[in-house]
Amino acid sequence: MVFLQNNPESKNNHRLYVMALILLAAPFYLNDFANIFVKSWQWWLFIDYAGVKLFPCLIVLWLIRSGRMRPSEFGFSYQSVTSFLAVFVMVALVGTLIDQNGYRLIEHFPECKALGGMPAITSPLWDWIDLTFGLFMVGVFEEIVFRGYVHRFLSRYTRNALAIVLISALAFGLIHWSLGLHAVVITSLIGAVFMIAYICTRSIPAIICAHFAVNFIDFAGVIPKSLFQFF
Repeated sequence: MVFLQNNPESKNNHRLYVMALILLAAPFYLNDFANIFVKSWQWWLFIDYAGVKLFPCLIVLWLIRSGRMRPSEFGFSYQSVTSFLAVFVMVALVGTLIDQNGYRLIEHFPECKALGGMPAITSPLWDWIDLTFGLFMVGVFEEIVFRGYVHRFLSRYTRNALAIVLISALAFGLIHWSLGLHAVVITSLIGAVFMIAYICTRSIPAIICAHFAVNFIDFAGVIPKSLFQFF
């Protein structure tokens, strides 16, 4: 364990990292209320893009531009092309296999039913924008927050990789709380895979792309899900 030194600078750094964690993570948990109460897809998109895309982006830019944190603390570090491709393919494949088979494997387990979900987007243009740009931005900011930054935050207090993986996976799974217990379990497992890849590489771009691929296969209907379903 790494404990805070008893000096003002250390305490100020602690406050900064805690404040950043709250500002970055809280919108993801609050955003699920839109799944429950918002029935208009236009308002749902506005809340989603403002709350868990624009807001985290502004916080990260402020922290970096003000010199309070470095890009590497959010996972932006060099990665060779070979490593990028290997990590992308492996993580996307494993994540998709979990996503496409996990629900069937646990379908008989006790379940807390979904409280709500995203309203159907009736505009073909906006639907496609959300399935491409929107899903990519989901990958960008969920990885920045729940892999890059959460790893940096937890690493200040423990070097235990297993603890970091488990805590971060649960934190990631719980941002899907409105979708029910099974969704929390499956997304936690996928989050664990993403964090293991991040610990091994300390670079986030390939994981962002893999995250997008997992979501695109699940939601877009372009690539047949049956290719990845074995149960």
